[in-house]
Amino acid sequence: MSTIISGRFESAAEADAAVAKLTAKSIARDAISVVYVSPPGQHDATSLGGDEHHSRGTENAAHGAQSGALMGAAGLGVAGAIVAATGGLAAPLVAFTGAAAAAAGAYAGSLGGAMSGTIDAGSRSIRHAGMLVSVHAPEAQAESDAIAVLREAGAFDLERADGTWSDGLWADFDPTMQPKLVDPEHTRER
Repeated sequence: MSTIISGRFESAAEADAAVAKLTAKSIARDAISVVYVSPPGQHDATSLGGDEHHSRGTENAAHGAQSGALMGAAGLGVAGAIVAATGGLAAPLVAFTGAAAAAAGAYAGSLGGAMSGTIDAGSRSIRHAGMLVSVHAPEAQAESDAIAVLREAGAFDLERADGTWSDGLWADFDPTMQPKLVDPEHTRER
């Protein structure tokens, strides 16, 4: 395994300019690879297409939705029951309105709770589509140079990976794997 530094560019022209800057910095051309990475979900990694056999986070999302729905229904249902109780028997209309409020509160609470329980389920950093320029950097100086040049060239989503470099390519590159970003704050979706 070797260190591989990569950066994403939005166009082939930007990627080519980065390659020119890398070679000008004395990085050998066979230590640089340029590939187009398809948008997430379009890598045809399975026999039926797509990237995975099931959606990431579905198990966690289902659990989060269920517990969120129960907590939301309980919370707003209790609030509606309090409204119903304050109406008392002397005002049947107020009691009916309070019961309706309890039911509506339980429904609204379950819906809101279910949605909030799914927001973070399965969230992860993904590799965005674009031209990926990768540099084989087996030594610390090559790694430092690659990061500096890719950053200077305007790369987004700079990442560091351990991988196999063979015949001028990142041989075990997997576009569906979560990248290990060098600068997590220097990312841009597109």
